[in-house]
Amino acid sequence: MDITQLQTFVRVSQYGSFTKAGEQSFISGTAVMKQINRLESELNLTLFIRKATGTELTVEGERFLPYVKQILSLLDTAVEETRKASLSGQNIITVGTSILHPAEPFMDIWKKITTQMSDFQVRIVQLQEDMQSKNREYAMLGKSCDLIVGTFDNATLKQSFKALPLGEYDFGIAVRSDNPLAKLSEITFDNLKGKSLLSVPIGISDTNDQLRKIIDDKYPQIKVVETTGRYDMNTFNQAVEENIPLITVTPWKSIHLTLFQYH
Repeated sequence: MDITQLQTFVRVSQYGSFTKAGEQSFISGTAVMKQINRLESELNLTLFIRKATGTELTVEGERFLPYVKQILSLLDTAVEETRKASLSGQNIITVGTSILHPAEPFMDIWKKITTQMSDFQVRIVQLQEDMQSKNREYAMLGKSCDLIVGTFDNATLKQSFKALPLGEYDFGIAVRSDNPLAKLSEITFDNLKGKSLLSVPIGISDTNDQLRKIIDDKYPQIKVVETTGRYDMNTFNQAVEENIPLITVTPWKSIHLTLFQYH
């Protein structure tokens, strides 16, 4: 039994699918299944019920899950505390980065002011999701990183985060490359009439809510399909698999190579 198997176990329990858990780890669903099979064999326990529609935790799996989360949390704490010890006496700014939270905007500014901040160094760390938080990567602020670059507005700041404006992102519409809309030089709301549009639910982003109000008031012919929460890799895969346009922002233009983004 190794840490990777335990992390995979938590992901499968969260997403209820070997395939979806694999997408989050950028490996195949088959690879995830093999990890779980090996873990179950080593423990001599059945942790998941396999169904045609996905997976479901067994009674043993339900009992095992909170202990695994504690183990992984303790390991994260141990690693961070050890890193802090190794950096004792240094002024380190830790910047979290992920596909949905690229650190480039901060690093561009840092390059301009680095000579004035000679007492500080920047360390980039890969963000891990907090499985128990609705805000996922944002929940890692103050734990594994000091800063995150992302899409912050009043709705996000209600979670007690402090934000410093570094610039602005543009909203856009992303469509699969073979979607008829991809043939257009630009996409307007009129082009989306009678079509589905993927979006986060109301209440997650004030800025997105304003856009949704325009759609609801002036373009009721557009069928909005809501995600279960903030975007993750499953959102972009859904847009591709179901060939549904989705609302997106500037830094996500290269997340899925088969999606073409309009601003």
